[in-house]
Amino acid sequence: MAFQSSVSSNQSFGIVGEILTDGLLRCAPYTLVSTPQTNNIARAYTVSSEGVATVGGTGVFAGILVHPKHYASLGTSAGGTLAPSLILPDNQQGELLTMGTIIVNLGATANIGDAVKYNNTTGVLGVGTPSTGETAVPNTKVVRYTVGSNGIAVIELTN
Repeated sequence: MAFQSSVSSNQSFGIVGEILTDGLLRCAPYTLVSTPQTNNIARAYTVSSEGVATVGGTGVFAGILVHPKHYASLGTSAGGTLAPSLILPDNQQGELLTMGTIIVNLGATANIGDAVKYNNTTGVLGVGTPSTGETAVPNTKVVRYTVGSNGIAVIELTN
């Protein structure tokens, strides 16, 4: 998902991956290695080895990649080096959150209280009961801003 490039009558309240509220937070640094997948902000990651995490996966939950404004943007191949991006290259340090309240894209409308899941291959978040190829994000639920069909919502992790 790209950064907001236009302003409509309803102004955006944040960027995916941002921490929304003050309160208890638990983040840990990991080296991100996800080839051939990309390391997208606001996606789920699992531990692949000590200090290393990969997007998606079925192993131990490492967290959701947060803080989109903390990383150097390397741009995109189509937009050039100054294009906004929510993708980090492999072998870069990222902050993975396991406790806190963050903005995410769930891909569809959600209801407050819905459980959160992720795709095992891409780490893309969604809501509902996990099906084949998906895993539940432990101790996580939708808590705010679920209006509209764009899928932007706020989730709370309590791991």
